Amino acid sequence: MADTGTAPSTPAAQAAASRLAGMRPPAAVAAAAPEPEPSGRKAKKAKGKEADAGGKKKKPIKPILLVVVLLLVGYVVKGKVVKPHYGPKDPVPPGAIFDLPTSVTTNLPDGHLAQIAMSLQLTKVGSAKVVTKDTSEIMNTAVQIVGSQTYSGLLSVHGRVVVKQEILKAIQQELGTTDGAQQVSAVYFTSFVVQ
Repeated sequence: MADTGTAPSTPAAQAAASRLAGMRPPAAVAAAAPEPEPSGRKAKKAKGKEADAGGKKKKPIKPILLVVVLLLVGYVVKGKVVKPHYGPKDPVPPGAIFDLPTSVTTNLPDGHLAQIAMSLQLTKVGSAKVVTKDTSEIMNTAVQIVGSQTYSGLLSVHGRVVVKQEILKAIQQELGTTDGAQQVSAVYFTSFVVQ
C-alpha cells in the first residue's frame, strides 16, 4: 500500500492503518463502530438487563433462603423423630448417673447384716423417669440378691463384683431395652457395710 498522503476514510481502514503503524486505534474509532442488535430471546434479556441496570438488581434470595430453612428444619426433625437404633454389639454412650434414694439393708443367711447404697449408670437412651417409677422393683431385686449372699462372700472383692453383675443383669431384665439398647449399663456401690 502506497502512502498517498490522505487518511483512510472508514473506521475499519483507520484501525488497520493504525495497526500497521504500530499504534493503537483512536478511541473515537473504537467507539464509532456500531454493535449489532441482538434478536429473539437475547434481545428480551438485554432489554431486561438494561432496565435492571437503572433500578435494583434482583437476587434469588427467596429460593436460597427457603432451601436453607428446609435443611435446618429437616436436621432438627431428624434428631428428634428418628432415634438411633443400637444393635446387640453396638456401644451405647453413657448417660446420667441415677442415685437410688435409699440404701438396701438386709439380713444375710449366716446371721450378719449388709447395708448397701447404689447408683445406676444410665445409658444415653435410659430414662430417669422409668428408673424412678421402677425404684421399688429395683430395690426389691437388690435386697433379694444381697440377702442370698454370705458374710464371707461379700467381704472379698470378687464377691462384690459378682453381686454387682447379678444386680445389673436383674435390673436390665426388669427395665428392658429402649431403641435396641439397655437402659442401665453399670451398678456402682456408693456405700457398702457388712457386719
